[in-house]
Amino acid sequence: MPLGYAISGVMAALGYSISIAVILAVSCRMIQGASLAFSNTSTATIASDALPGSRFAEGMGYFGMATALATSIAPALSLFLIRKSFTFMFAVSSGFMAVAFVLFIFMKTHAKEIKPERGGLSVKALIEPNALPASVICLVFLVTWGALENFLSKFALESSLPSGGLFFLITAVMLLLVRMFMGTLADRLGEGIFVYTCNVAMIAALLLLAFCPNDITFYLAAVLAGYAFGGIEPALQSMAVHIAPPERRGAANSTFLCAYDIGLGGGGGIAGFLIAYMGYKEMFALVSLSAAVSILIYIIWGRKHPSSLRNKRSPF
Repeated sequence: MPLGYAISGVMAALGYSISIAVILAVSCRMIQGASLAFSNTSTATIASDALPGSRFAEGMGYFGMATALATSIAPALSLFLIRKSFTFMFAVSSGFMAVAFVLFIFMKTHAKEIKPERGGLSVKALIEPNALPASVICLVFLVTWGALENFLSKFALESSLPSGGLFFLITAVMLLLVRMFMGTLADRLGEGIFVYTCNVAMIAALLLLAFCPNDITFYLAAVLAGYAFGGIEPALQSMAVHIAPPERRGAANSTFLCAYDIGLGGGGGIAGFLIAYMGYKEMFALVSLSAAVSILIYIIWGRKHPSSLRNKRSPF
């Protein structure tokens, strides 16, 4: 698809109809979105199939760390490559996809050992019930991250705070550090330690931005938000998947990732609505309530559910 973007740009430069070039670019973007959805679900499922039960959360933490590292490096790398040309950047992107394809060819998976489910495609078949508690808890939590991701940079600019880029650089470093050790703790103690501490950290980060924004609290909020996002997401994904039977792990990952996307997208939309009527500080204060609701859902539903890593009913 990156090559498709490059072709659309060349078509526009050569004098082809702008509408044709735009249609090609939009079509490529839609296909890329579908590819990303399939890729996220399948790679997470391959990882979960390969992991032993005793180190499940640890392995998913490493998997999440690899994903976070790629998404952290990609924007900076793209800006560097664009200095040469957009076409060059798109060509390099396609080169990464070719390398990934070659690596996959030589990777051993458990796919042939798993018997696919029989029956037609349906909404019920796509949703794994055992993944719902973790998915809902994550969805509600990610409303906070969606708000930060979409509006923190503009808030920082208007409030004369350090740059939003620096904020997210700090969160990325924290995220990577947390994911180095969170999996081992989750395997030993369960996901609860991260659900509680990560939600509290996110509440503190948002309240610092809302009520006492300055350079020091800005950096502290970045550290807290990085810990929160870095710890809770892989812990909850492990909770969502680990008791699913092999033939349902794809559905479990899909259920979780759909909730993940809805939380991020919904968080940005809710935050934009609140900013329009109240302002940035009031938005951060109100959005912090979703982290409190996330804890409440976990207490009422998640920690008592068979999918909890604390529960000994795991088939592993």
